[in-house]
Parts: sequence; C-alpha cells; structure tokens
Amino acid sequence: MDKALEDVINCIKNSPEYLECIDLKKKMDNNTEITSLVKDIKLLQKKLLRTDSIEIQEELDNKINRLNEIPIYSIYNQKLNVINEKISYVNDELNDYFYNLLNEE
Repeated sequence: MDKALEDVINCIKNSPEYLECIDLKKKMDNNTEITSLVKDIKLLQKKLLRTDSIEIQEELDNKINRLNEIPIYSIYNQKLNVINEKISYVNDELNDYFYNLLNEE
C-alpha cells in the first residue's frame, strides 16, 4: 500500500503541471509587483474582517483584479487548479476504496 501511495505522489510531483507550478512560484517570489500585491491583499483582507468597509472591499477587489491580470500569476493559478483536481480525484478514490472496504458485509 505504501508503494502504491508513493507512486501516486510521485506521479503528481513529476507531472508537467506540478513542475511548471514550482518554477512559476519561484519566479513569482522574485517578482516585486506580485509580492507587493499579495502583501497588500492580505492586509486588506484583515482590515476588511475588522471593518466590513465598502471602500476597503473595493480596494481589495482592485488589487485582486490587478494580480489576476499578471500572466505569470494567472498561469500559475491554472496549473495549480489542475494539480488540485488531481489530488482531489485521488482523495475521492481513496475515500471510496476505504469506505467500500470497511462497509463490506
């Protein structure tokens, strides 16, 4: 069982989407515009939780839109979604397997 699980993990980690995601993440970490926007977004999200201000929400939405318009960030999110779908699929299959295994009569 450990070998099979390790194979699944390696399959995901060696997928083109995962490898590209890692590369894009490194590039984003070195991009001052992206890191600045992410930092601003986090701060605005915290402020919004405390104040529930329309102005802060609008500023937050603007920063999120600017971030999503940056091609490297957009591509990263697309690849990350593919990886998350693969992980979700594996999770669902494992849940079904163990449910069926434990609920056999």
